[in-house]
Amino acid sequence: MRKSTRSTAVRSVFVAFVLLLASAVDAAVTPLSVGIVPPVQFPPADFTVAGVRVSALWGRHRDVYGIDVGLLGNITEQDFFGLGVSGLANHTQGRTTAVGAQIAGLANVNGNKTNVYGVQAALAANVNSAESSVNGLQLSLANVSSYTKVRGAQVGLYNTAKTVYGVQIGLVNVTDSLYGIQIGLFNFHHQGVFKISPILNVGF
Repeated sequence: MRKSTRSTAVRSVFVAFVLLLASAVDAAVTPLSVGIVPPVQFPPADFTVAGVRVSALWGRHRDVYGIDVGLLGNITEQDFFGLGVSGLANHTQGRTTAVGAQIAGLANVNGNKTNVYGVQAALAANVNSAESSVNGLQLSLANVSSYTKVRGAQVGLYNTAKTVYGVQIGLVNVTDSLYGIQIGLFNFHHQGVFKISPILNVGF
């Protein structure tokens, strides 16, 4: 069962990648972007990057599919698919599909539907503003993901999620539905038998 589920997830990610690339055919596409700070970057912001984006400070492009690395951070105006690492922040205004990791020194901020397969980690905050899912580990001081399904673990001082299949660990944990455990000073399970529970809360 687990092997079948894993295979289905891999196929889904691959299909999503193909569809995202297909949606970008009308845009100018480049396999590599190198820049210091917009507009000192090549190619310019209206390009779609399908490969690698490397920014000495930060970069800004239409879509990014692949590996995204920025010393300070990177901004994607529409869709991001791949692995993102930045010194300060990753910011996607459209859809986000993080495969492997989305890691930032300060914050990951995703403004539209987000799917994470692996690790989403930041020092200050992970913010998923729309209906999303984290399949793996979400780690930050504040995980602000009120519309997110977490399948795995959510760890931080303050954690919010729509549904948790696994564990929330923090000072304050908040979820609508819990299929696992919450460990923290204050645990809120809105649809649970114990809506507020100190130290430990369990949901089925």
